[in-house]
Amino acid sequence: MKKTIPAFIAALLITLVLGGGMFLMGQDALGTSTAKADAAASAQVSDATATQYEQVVSQYQAREAQYQEMIAQASQQITTANQQIDLANQQLQQYQTLIQQLQSSGLVTIASDGTVTINQSNQSAFMQPPANGRHNEGNH
Repeated sequence: MKKTIPAFIAALLITLVLGGGMFLMGQDALGTSTAKADAAASAQVSDATATQYEQVVSQYQAREAQYQEMIAQASQQITTANQQIDLANQQLQQYQTLIQQLQSSGLVTIASDGTVTINQSNQSAFMQPPANGRHNEGNH
C-alpha cells in the first residue's frame, strides 16, 4: 500500500497539470474564436481601405491621362511654333539678302544708328515709274 499512495498522488498531480493545461488552452480557444471575429471586421475595413486606394489610383490614372494629353498638345504647339520660326527665319534671310543687294547697288545706305537713306540719284531705270503710267517691257 505504500506504493499506491505515492502513485495516486503522482496521478493526481499529472491530472491536475494536464487539466490545468487543457483549461488554459480552452481559454485561448475562446480568444481565438473572438480573434476570428475581429479578423473578419478587420478584413471588412481592409476591403473598404482597398476600395479607397483603388479610387485614388483611378484618380491618379485619370490625371495622368490628362497630363499626357496636355503634353501631346504642347508638343504639337511647339512643332507648329518651330515651323513658324523656320518660316520667319527664311523670310528674314530674304529681307537681309534684299537689303544687302540694295546696299551693294548703292540704292540704299544704312547708317550705324539704323537710319536708312534712299539714294535717288543712283536709281536705275527699272526702279523709276513709267512716264505714261504703263509698264513697258524694258522698264521692269
